[in-house]
Order: sequence, then C-alpha cells, then structure tokens
Amino acid sequence: MKIKFLTPGSLAIFIAGIIFWGGFNTAMESTNTLKFCISCHEMESTVYQEYRHSVHYKNSSGVQATCPDCHVPKEWGPKVVRKIQASIEVYHWLRGSIDTPEKFEAKRRVLAEKVWKTMQSTDSRECRNCHSFNDMEFAQQGLFAQKKHRIAQKEGKTCIDCHKGISHHLPQEEKPTKAETEELDVDYAEEINETCAACHGEYGEGKPDGEYPRLAGLPKKYIAKQLRDFKSRARLNIPMLPYATERELPEEDLLTIAAYLESIKLPNKLQPIDETKEFDALARLESSKLVVNIAKLDGNIPAGERLYQKECATCHGKKGYGKPAQLIPPLSGQHSEYLHRQIKKFRRGERLHDSDPGDQQIFQQFSEGEIYNILSYLSVQDDD
Repeated sequence: MKIKFLTPGSLAIFIAGIIFWGGFNTAMESTNTLKFCISCHEMESTVYQEYRHSVHYKNSSGVQATCPDCHVPKEWGPKVVRKIQASIEVYHWLRGSIDTPEKFEAKRRVLAEKVWKTMQSTDSRECRNCHSFNDMEFAQQGLFAQKKHRIAQKEGKTCIDCHKGISHHLPQEEKPTKAETEELDVDYAEEINETCAACHGEYGEGKPDGEYPRLAGLPKKYIAKQLRDFKSRARLNIPMLPYATERELPEEDLLTIAAYLESIKLPNKLQPIDETKEFDALARLESSKLVVNIAKLDGNIPAGERLYQKECATCHGKKGYGKPAQLIPPLSGQHSEYLHRQIKKFRRGERLHDSDPGDQQIFQQFSEGEIYNILSYLSVQDDD
C-alpha cells in the first residue's frame, strides 16, 4: 500500500489555514471579554459604571454576567455575524461619536432602542442562556415576580419587554413638550402651591402621621400622572375632589406645580453649625423646617431588607428611590405611615397597585409583621 503525502504547496496551504483559523478564533475570543469591552474610556466611564451597580455584576450567588454574556451570541455563526456588525462600532470609536458623557447621553436612546430591537428579534436569546421559563422555580420567586413571569410565559412575551434598564440607566424621554422646555415660573408656581401647602406643607414635606404624603422631590411626571388620575377619577381621593378639576387645575397649572414640587430638594439632616460665623437662631430654626428625616421604625430591618429585595426592588430600586423614567415613585424618604396607609388600600382594593386589580391578592398574602419590617427597612434608607 502506498502512502500519499501532501505536496509542499498543499502542506503550506494546510498550515496557513490552521494559523488563520487559530488566529481568527483567538482574535474573536480576545475581543469577547469584559476587559476588552471597557478598554475604551467611552464604555469604561459610562455603561460600565452603571453595570457595576447592577445585579449582573454583583449578587448573592456570585455568578457574574459580563458584557459578552448579554450582548454577544454563544453560537459560533451568530457570534461571527455580531463581530462583523461590531465593525461599525470601531468606525464610530475612531470618529469619537460618543467620546464624551454629553455625546453618549445624546445618543443613549438610539443605542438602547437598537439593542432592545435586537433582543426582541431573537426572543432575548442571550438572556435565555441563563434564564428560561421552563427551568424557573416559580414558587421560589417573589410573589410579584411569579405573577409577571406566568403572564409573560402565557402571552409569549420576551425578557426585554419588562427588563429594560436592568443593568444600564434608561434613556431620558425624547422630545419634551413645549410646556416642559419652558422656564419654570416660580412665582406662579408658589401661588399654586399655596393651595397645596394647606395639606402637604409649604415645602411639600407632607405629614408624618401619614394623612398627606411628601411631594417634594417626587418626579414631575409621576406627580402629573397622579393629578390627572385625580381629575379623571381613575384614582379616587376625597380631599382632592374640590381641587382636581379642569377649572381649578388646568393642564398648564398641573405641569407647573409638578415641576415646582420636583425642584424642591429637602435635606435629611441639619448642616453642622459653622462656628466661624455668628450663630443665627432664627435662620437655624427656618433651616430645621426644611429637614425631612423618616423616623426609624423598630421592626426587623434585616428581614425587611430581604423581603424588600425579593418583592419590591426590581421596580422601586435597590434602595427604594424609584425609577422616574418608568413613573415608579421613590419609597425611601416617604413618610412610613403614608406608605402603610397605601398598602392597606391596596389590600382592600381601594386603590390599584401598578394599575393591576390582581395585585390586591398578592398584598393580602403579606402579614402585618412582614409589611412593618419592609417599612422599617425603608425608614433608614435616608440616614446616609
């Protein structure tokens, strides 16, 4: 039997192919790491800093999902296609299209929508490398998460439909209305606020007894939505009935007072006395009126934190400061008794939570002790 050997030319082509293939795959893998992704300052100074505060970066299980895990397919073919598409990113890097925070923010919505569209077209393929409806133990999830995931599975929704902004900040709303871009007429806003102040306080600080909520610092779009709901009677509130009418609160005034209340920033503690200056008792007294610090409740704070993170943090944020872009209000910094009153209303079905009547049954499953523990955890979040 004769053994045929490769000709020198064929052998050279064979070796060259191995070298090319090895070099190609090495290049692909070396560009498929977190270190490479943040090697340019555009990414390191923006989205990476956001990602570092997300559950994908650090969590109780110690399993980290890096940039390639979420943005690059694992299958070889789709991965090659994605790498080819990434060449346009190199072009924009050379041009400096997003080389400053201002340029990046200006394009954040376009970039985000492009990623969301890709994820929707692949049924959130990269998410499902780790998360799958079929492998979920719904009973081990929070009650709200269970409900959302069962509905999503039934209706054929995909991960990105609900989980936008889980690792990165959401873009600002585009094309603000003319009323939103106009300079706030503070004098007129203060005139409108005279009506609000009778219940909510001169500075929108609310009442610790829970009768009236703190409004100062709440997102203006959230305030505007609540006021519109009062006007339409979608949210029934007896004390607001005389004021939430088109005559008493036309849309222009509604937007003005919402913007004014958002602009009020109340401190959570008094500043130290400046001993180099003469002490002004009256000024100190006036400053103390601006301070809103939620009194610490005596519940089980560690237990409240665990339950809050399981049930509430996905929407209201890890520390309870809400998500303005999604019209989700802050809970931290709000009066505990007011929050307790709203939860009781959710439990009785007197107010809708997240516009969903089904949430009433979920709230009814929490014990009074569990609710008090959550409120205790929230009560200390403004102590920093």
